[in-house]
Amino acid sequence: MKQSLLHRLASQPDALNHLLFGLTEQQIRQRPPSGKWSIFENIAHLGRYQEIFVDRLHRINSEEAPLFNRYVADEDPGFSGWTQLSVDELLERLRGERATLNAFLSILPEEQLLRVGQHPASGMMTVEGWTELFLLHEAHHFFTVLQLGGALRTADQPMGLYPLPAQ
Repeated sequence: MKQSLLHRLASQPDALNHLLFGLTEQQIRQRPPSGKWSIFENIAHLGRYQEIFVDRLHRINSEEAPLFNRYVADEDPGFSGWTQLSVDELLERLRGERATLNAFLSILPEEQLLRVGQHPASGMMTVEGWTELFLLHEAHHFFTVLQLGGALRTADQPMGLYPLPAQ
């Protein structure tokens, strides 16, 4: 696996330190007036999708070019378990699952990295392509969290570092 991808996988969740700074658990769980997902639900989605992504990687490595349907969190019974956590538990679990994902990808031999799976919109992709898609999807949700947090944060609550659980 390219070191740049592994580094981004390991470090991208650190953005949450800044994105959540100054927000209470109540604010993090508060749905916007649009009724769309809260900050919390966006992060829970990312945590659950991380598990789905690992399952997909295992299928790519055991099947010939598997085709995956679009993942829809609201139709996934496993998503609700993530939404029952506290903010600290959610962030801790997300980081733990990320460490597992990084460990798995860091030891895959080259021939397994070249295996492919089919995405309904993006087509045929190698494991590294799927990893890039995973990171872009996560970044999209982090941007949503930034926007939601900005709408909740008062003028005297600048972005900074959110106190995350010890790793």
